[in-house]
Amino acid sequence: MSKVSISVDNIFQNRLIPIVENFLATDRLLENLDRDEMVRIIVDVLMRNYFPEQLQEMSDAKLSDKIRRILEGQVMFGLLSDLTPTEIADFDAAVRDLRKSY
Repeated sequence: MSKVSISVDNIFQNRLIPIVENFLATDRLLENLDRDEMVRIIVDVLMRNYFPEQLQEMSDAKLSDKIRRILEGQVMFGLLSDLTPTEIADFDAAVRDLRKSY
């Protein structure tokens, strides 16, 4: 049990948090996101989808890609939450049209 908890602590303290901090510091799109809230969300998403062993074995590049996608999703969610119902309907229609073109 303690081995798993040490691995989880190691993953989050030594790997995940520095990646999040780097993205928030270097990507203008992400700079307004709250670090602590994003870490909480990312930990929740990763723990629901991966075992600690999988996260420990995951390369930094793959982990960074997953973290970036979660952060970008949060930016998109923030943008969409400001839309009116009519604007959301227009956005949904535009996405459907875009998907048809592929």
